[in-house]
Amino acid sequence: MIRQFNILYISPDFNHACGVSGYVFKLLKHFNNHKSHTVYFITNGGDALKKLQNENINYKLLRFSKGWKNIFYFPFNYFSLRKFCLANRIDIIHTHHRYPEFLSNLLKKKLNVKTITTAHSFVNGYKKASFKSDKIIAVSDAVKNTIIMEFNISAEKIITLYNCIIPDQNKSVDTNNELLNQLKLKKDDFIILFLGRINEIKGVDILIEAFRILRKECSSLKLVLVGNVSDKTIVKKKIQQNENIILLLPQSNVEPYYILSSVIVLPSRVESLGYTMLEAGYFKKPFIGSRTGGIAEFIEDGVNGFLFEPGNADDLAEKIKFVIDNPKKAKSAAEELHKKVKKYCNCEDYFAKLTSIYEDLVNSP
Repeated sequence: MIRQFNILYISPDFNHACGVSGYVFKLLKHFNNHKSHTVYFITNGGDALKKLQNENINYKLLRFSKGWKNIFYFPFNYFSLRKFCLANRIDIIHTHHRYPEFLSNLLKKKLNVKTITTAHSFVNGYKKASFKSDKIIAVSDAVKNTIIMEFNISAEKIITLYNCIIPDQNKSVDTNNELLNQLKLKKDDFIILFLGRINEIKGVDILIEAFRILRKECSSLKLVLVGNVSDKTIVKKKIQQNENIILLLPQSNVEPYYILSSVIVLPSRVESLGYTMLEAGYFKKPFIGSRTGGIAEFIEDGVNGFLFEPGNADDLAEKIKFVIDNPKKAKSAAEELHKKVKKYCNCEDYFAKLTSIYEDLVNSP
């Protein structure tokens, strides 16, 4: 018989335009509906808290600040977390950032809790305090190998699980014409879509430059950027000066934008996996990504997507042009990516594996 246990998830921010938040929400929603477990969530806050309320998920706001300011909040965070775990008889703490992971591991022996963390990105520094959890989930082999090499962590403690994709049955997709009118686009426009943070790490400047190169010979080309702006220089110098670039705030429902798009581009200079890539596969859309990290691991160039050299706008422009000129090959690649996402990013399998990890942890000495 499966023992009932209480799980606490901790993620510093909970926002619409955040791959980590999307991942955490899937976990919360699934295990909150699991009769054998009780789920709790601690976060700084964010623009997507209403999603938690709609699913009746227990959550608490706590100032798990990122960066050097953590030192000022440490005593409060430590004792608040300790009090919370005792009051709710927490068995497992599953963290999604190194600071709360550090706190949870300080507490685990005193509270007799098990700890697990998901490594969502490439990180460095703080080697003595990082990745001390009982189990580590890496979102790609690229992340796993970095943790092993840079932090001297045993490979036996780390398991690679690609983030999963789950359909949302409540979303309506019959919004194409309405969205076209709203964005002042035409049905024959070739629409390049980017979703994520608007900054140089995500390579948005390279995408804009590639778009500028191609726009000279393709008047129907449009670029739609959806996400939070964390680099205002890009907006002022490159986006606002081009009427063919549409910049939108994060959207609670991104499905219509995927359906409307002609190609999805993820031009990151560094990328651990790329949730946008997985969603492109789910929606059967041609995908172009930079040859780095988890993108290069998941995409076979010319087979299930197209790769370009990170930071190379000319190379990216050539790949976009190839997709424009070769619609059959682009469609075939999209179909292949869909098959791979369906095989490796199935949420039913993912949750079964994660449940097994939880059960092994709580039953271990």
